[in-house]
Amino acid sequence: MDLSVLVVMNNRSVCEQLADHLGRAGMRVRGATSLVHAEALVDEPVGMLVVDAQMPDGDGLDFGQRLHSYLGCGVIMCMDRDDKALRIALLRGGANACLVAPIDPDELEATLISVYRCLQAPSPNPLPMQVPSPWLLDSRQLVLRAPNGRSVVITSLEHCLLRTLFSGVDRRVGRSVLVARLAEAAPGYTEARLEALVSRLRAKVVRKCGLRLPLVSSYGHGYRFDGYFSLL
Repeated sequence: MDLSVLVVMNNRSVCEQLADHLGRAGMRVRGATSLVHAEALVDEPVGMLVVDAQMPDGDGLDFGQRLHSYLGCGVIMCMDRDDKALRIALLRGGANACLVAPIDPDELEATLISVYRCLQAPSPNPLPMQVPSPWLLDSRQLVLRAPNGRSVVITSLEHCLLRTLFSGVDRRVGRSVLVARLAEAAPGYTEARLEALVSRLRAKVVRKCGLRLPLVSSYGHGYRFDGYFSLL
């Protein structure tokens, strides 16, 4: 399964054990033993997060909520004891699943696969991808206005991404071209960071505007903006 997993655990040996098991199961795994270290790793795509509820440098659930809002990833919380009240609080707070230490690697693997499949399943009432009214990009205010009239503030890199796509032939631009344009503003930009940028932007637009951004992958090429648009 092509799944990127970020494992954030208090105990280094546990973190390495779980990461090694998941890696042998075919997942792309990165590990961290602090939230500060984990923050430095999220410039690359993350499909699932496994995190201790209480980390030395912060709250694991808060970190999971922020990562989910940026990337739309699934969140599995790990607890050091079987506490019903804590488990309910974590699930109500946005965790997709909770596991109790000591974490069984096989159980974690199965839970990751199950949650990820649920998250990838099509919604029975999908949000519309295209509507007659255009998406409006305000370059001066750095605001993207959705066809339903709702707006979202975007970053300079997100603006650069959209402007480049809007200027492409058939609104289709290769990854190398996008990376080169973004590198003008952020030296050392990579394709992995581009994918993370796209993922964060999609999630932010859904959250703020209630519509899916029609920014889709173009197989063998890059990305394309598959909708009406206008520049302000």
